[in-house]
Amino acid sequence: MIKQEITLRVPGQKEYALVLRLALGGVAMLKDLDAGALDDLRNASDEAVDCLLHQGRDVSWLTLYVLDGGDKLTIRICAEFTGEGGLTIDADEAEVSRAVLETLIPEVEMCQQDCGCIEAISLTLKKAVAMGA
Repeated sequence: MIKQEITLRVPGQKEYALVLRLALGGVAMLKDLDAGALDDLRNASDEAVDCLLHQGRDVSWLTLYVLDGGDKLTIRICAEFTGEGGLTIDADEAEVSRAVLETLIPEVEMCQQDCGCIEAISLTLKKAVAMGA
């Protein structure tokens, strides 16, 4: 059973990525993640935020969710877009972002809106892997 434990909403600006990184440090302490897993998670969250913010549409809010699935931990970062339409992320850029994320985190899911914009990125790792067990 997945249990939502933490939600953090910040303005949709690059400077607030640091707030998300700091929050992930707290998650690491709560979930006993080792330093390597935390570093990978922080780098992946930076890549996810960059991907969400650089799609040609203004982002009003970024929301970080921490979901505990028992043996897995999922970090989900969502973008709330302002207005309609606008440019979408280039398919090649999205695949590059996915490739970078998958080198850091075992399971990556990118959710797109009908317009093609990526609205959410989920990063999932097994707790046993995260804890070095």
